Amino acid sequence: MMSISSRCIISVALSIFILSMTGCSQSNSSGGPAGASATESKPLKNEAPKTAEETTEETGSLETASPAKNGDTENGLPVITFGGAPSTTSSSSQHQNGESKAGSSDVEKIISRLKELQILLGTWRGITKKTYGGFKAVDQSEWVWDFRTNPAQPALVMTSNKSPYYRLARLTYLPGQDRYQLTVTDTHGDSRYYLGKFISPIKEIQGDDKTQQLTYKLEFTQTEPADEKATRFVINQKNNNRYLLEYYRQRGSGDQFIRVDTVSTQREGTSIALIDEGYGDKTCIISGGLGTIAVSYKGSTYYVCCSGCKAAFEEDPEKWLARAAAQKSKKTKR
Repeated sequence: MMSISSRCIISVALSIFILSMTGCSQSNSSGGPAGASATESKPLKNEAPKTAEETTEETGSLETASPAKNGDTENGLPVITFGGAPSTTSSSSQHQNGESKAGSSDVEKIISRLKELQILLGTWRGITKKTYGGFKAVDQSEWVWDFRTNPAQPALVMTSNKSPYYRLARLTYLPGQDRYQLTVTDTHGDSRYYLGKFISPIKEIQGDDKTQQLTYKLEFTQTEPADEKATRFVINQKNNNRYLLEYYRQRGSGDQFIRVDTVSTQREGTSIALIDEGYGDKTCIISGGLGTIAVSYKGSTYYVCCSGCKAAFEEDPEKWLARAAAQKSKKTKR
């Protein structure tokens, strides 16, 4: 039988042990304030990992974010941006990072280079050479200026109602690359991106009616999507009122392309934007071409050449009037 002294010794030892355990439980594993329990300081073993959405809600950001997709913008016109300097990077990274970087001097360069092509402005009727179901495809297209979708990157924009190849095309110029850029949205709503250059320079020839006629060939080769057979478009301007749109598809993996179709395009109506300037009071206040639409501001009447210029002027008339005055001042000083 255990003596009283032995029981006292055991009792004291147990008390010391219990006190030491209690002290351990009062400090958490992270060195936090006393009173936090062990279960509060450590995650439960069965706790599910946080989702990306939960992490975003808690921290306001993700470590890795997916690049933003290029969506439709005002007027349903897609903004396509390419890098301003020569590069071997894909057009995807270019069109995400390029157009918005253009400065005011670049904007004037872009407008100047596009003015060389504004013979395209107006309404056209296109007929394919290829037949579909025994018939040639016929569509009506219209080219206009676009200064509003991306003010830093003016463009000539074409919409088409029945073409088998496109519903929307956006043509602009990249000063840093000295290349033109074409973006084509097809009948399924998918966009393809092209870089272009002249394969026949702009020339003026005398037409049968003794008027000056514009000719050139501007070739665009697909850069994106890069994981499919590339396509190519050639704008073959025959004269002021007719151009051919030649459509090619890549053959093999090299620079060999075969022609798939040719769309013969004829102007409907009169050319509204010849290269020559000097239309008197009916000069477009923005493009310098032939003004056919009257616009008014503070009691004065001005002219614009297309619906795109009209929309831009009405949005910010002071901007375009100041620009026109500055250009007139420069000419006077020469």
